[in-house]
Amino acid sequence: MQEYFVDLKDLTDEKISLGGAFQPGKIDFESETMLQVGPLTWAATAQRSGSEIRIAGSLQVPVELSCSRCLEPAGQEISWQFDLFFRQRDELTFEEDHEIELEERDTQTAFFTGTQLAIGDILREQVLLALPMKALCSVDCKGLCPTCGTNLNFNSCRCRGEQFSPHMEQLIEIKRRLEKRSS
Repeated sequence: MQEYFVDLKDLTDEKISLGGAFQPGKIDFESETMLQVGPLTWAATAQRSGSEIRIAGSLQVPVELSCSRCLEPAGQEISWQFDLFFRQRDELTFEEDHEIELEERDTQTAFFTGTQLAIGDILREQVLLALPMKALCSVDCKGLCPTCGTNLNFNSCRCRGEQFSPHMEQLIEIKRRLEKRSS
């Protein structure tokens, strides 16, 4: 893969526009639960802002995740905007023997070494941040039977309904009362 880099030594206060697409497999997301199924398209601007580099943009990519309820493939369209700040890593700031106090602004800044930023690395991180916590194949997914593992979207099973520990009965009763009050 030909990596796309932002050359930082030529960057000025004026914005430069960047953009492109990465086909599936060009960026390694290092994820067993996500599969890129279409091109990752992106557009961004880069500019020097004092001692920092600002890269702002957006990306779109279709992915396939495992449904959180039934484990079947769940297609998702990721659309994400980002506004990132990068600062040259100062060796004095990061001496391992010294403690430093970070300000709020420092927690929103990434550090780099060298004279280039790899766009693929930035996009990989942003896609992973944009993934939903729980993907669903459909809103009404019934999931798997907790006893036998049957996918309840396709088959039914003969397992008995949910059984709770007798110790949970008091909590269930409280829940019923709260639901009654709110209706």
